[in-house]
Amino acid sequence: MKRGSKHPPQLPRQLVLALLLAWTAGAHAQEDIADLPLEQLMQMQVTTASRYVQTALEAPAAVSVVTADDIQLFGYRTLADVLASMRGLYVSYDRSYHYLGTRGFATPGDYNTRVLLLVNGVRFNDNVYDQASIGTDFPIDLDLVERVEFVPGPGSAVYGANAFFGVINVITRDGRQLAGAQVSAEAGSHGSAKLRFSLGTVDAQGRDWLLAATRSSARGADLYYPAFDSPSSNGGVAHHMDFDRSTQLFARMRHEGLTLTLAHGERTKGVPTGAFSQVFNDPRSRYIDTSSRLAAEYTTQLLPSLVFTGRLHAGRYQYVGDYVYDYPPVTVNRDVGTGQWWGTEWQWVSTAIARHKLSWGLDYRRDTRIAQRNDDLDPPAQYLDARRKGDVVGVYMQDEFALRPDLTLHTGLRWGQQSGSAGSFNPRLGLVYWWSTATALKLLHGTAYRPPNAYERDYRVNLPGGVVDTTDLRSERIRTSELALEHAPSGATRLLLTAFRSSVSDLISLDSLGHSDRLTFNNTRRVKVHGLEAEAEQRWAGGRRLRLAYGWQRARDSSTDGALTNSPRRLLKAQWSDVLRTPAGWGWNPGRYAIEAIGIGPRNTLLNTRLPGHVLTHVTYSTRIADVDVSVGVYNLFNRRHADPASFEIRDDSIRQDGRTYRVKLTYAF
Repeated sequence: MKRGSKHPPQLPRQLVLALLLAWTAGAHAQEDIADLPLEQLMQMQVTTASRYVQTALEAPAAVSVVTADDIQLFGYRTLADVLASMRGLYVSYDRSYHYLGTRGFATPGDYNTRVLLLVNGVRFNDNVYDQASIGTDFPIDLDLVERVEFVPGPGSAVYGANAFFGVINVITRDGRQLAGAQVSAEAGSHGSAKLRFSLGTVDAQGRDWLLAATRSSARGADLYYPAFDSPSSNGGVAHHMDFDRSTQLFARMRHEGLTLTLAHGERTKGVPTGAFSQVFNDPRSRYIDTSSRLAAEYTTQLLPSLVFTGRLHAGRYQYVGDYVYDYPPVTVNRDVGTGQWWGTEWQWVSTAIARHKLSWGLDYRRDTRIAQRNDDLDPPAQYLDARRKGDVVGVYMQDEFALRPDLTLHTGLRWGQQSGSAGSFNPRLGLVYWWSTATALKLLHGTAYRPPNAYERDYRVNLPGGVVDTTDLRSERIRTSELALEHAPSGATRLLLTAFRSSVSDLISLDSLGHSDRLTFNNTRRVKVHGLEAEAEQRWAGGRRLRLAYGWQRARDSSTDGALTNSPRRLLKAQWSDVLRTPAGWGWNPGRYAIEAIGIGPRNTLLNTRLPGHVLTHVTYSTRIADVDVSVGVYNLFNRRHADPASFEIRDDSIRQDGRTYRVKLTYAF
């Protein structure tokens, strides 16, 4: 596809072939198998849009949902895989962290600070970098996830800062859904392996328990980087540097209105790219991410028309980066970011006034520790020791007002303030018109803000690849308007069409400082984006499913009228799955196969190189053999070469991604 072309894109050959294979196999699938239950798309319930339960058609947003069945069926390995399958989203990977692009926004150097990550409604962004961890550093095994909801557009009117481009809510499973003990083992390409043990039960007092522990590791492939192609740098080949090792612990108890949750994750990741001007191919270079979260939630019916929900949560996050530099002598520089916090949330939902559903609440977070250090280990030298504490507070109110039986007005307003930044009011308006009982037309408008985080404010390290200069940073702001048409005539069909326009001011970005290897944060940019998205989903009796999603967006830097870095004009998603009966006598239950194709249009790098678009096709087959659930996945089936744009701290302009890989997974329930 040529830059600036106004013609609709033709389907790439890989996508056409994948769809033809799916359709052919589906046409010959057995029709006499027992019907699988169809999820009622029209009545699908969501909680993220308004912080209380409502159907997707009622919600003042165009919500995307991926269920536990989808995760198993398509063989998703990380939260990044789940999000990459959703309409309007795309994911980049720099061999260290996964970065989420939303409707054409994927700013280099951003650690997903402009999306709010929730788990069961509780904030999971840390308080140092405001990072939303979506890769192997996400501390919860996907096998424990019931569904993932994504609400696009600004959500600060309900959730506050970081709900800038959207809100992700990961909703975990209960013990009764796993019903007993499970052990799961998997192996795959590049020496990857994973082992999970979980226990789900309900005790004699009716308490629902879920306990799980997961250990995973990957040796990683040897990777080639052209920028380091010299004899002194091993010919540009990073040998055994892409390793990834993680541990995850999860516990959840529910009883009547009380829920207690614990999540803990540790990940050690090698750095093959030589990021931040490090010595290339030195095995001492690595990142360690450790996070712990505790949450208690209590919900009660105070009155027949009044429900109260209270939460108390606490967390700790630590990043340790070992950087190897050759300013003589060669030494290990250690970068440490540590954050600790606790918070509380109170919410009331009332239906006491006829035709109104009122909700209001208070959110408070106390940042008890935000510390950043940077030291050489031997000989010892200190370059940074920044510490701060602070508070984040917000109050909000929203109203769902039924003007007529076929017309609902959603209004919301929130005031929030964070230590070191001015307070901010953010409104939200939504008008939902019921064209029919199965069709809703939604007119939506909202604003959001994001104050600079501690990393952007305080990190000053005068070293190669370090941030040495930052102007006085202001809060980012966004205004978004959206028109959405949703149609769900039955429990098996859903159609969506949406048009949106956003304007961002004071966007904070990481830039290079002249021609040096130093970096700087500034917020001098203004960005405008507009686009269209369409999605169609159809499910048939017998388990056959089809979903198509297309997105077109145009994001421009208003100061230069140029395209943003890592901003594809087009996104295309296609999913097909069906049930396939095995020949008689094999002893296998009917299996399910799934084909997913994800297309991303051309993108610019930081050096304005144009990366070509690509389509990745993934195939998964799952069945049950002798009481063991078996899943086999092949990713990037056609071994398509592709790359993602790199950020300023990486010498190469783009980062080549994996070719064809596979995974085999076995799960046994006791």
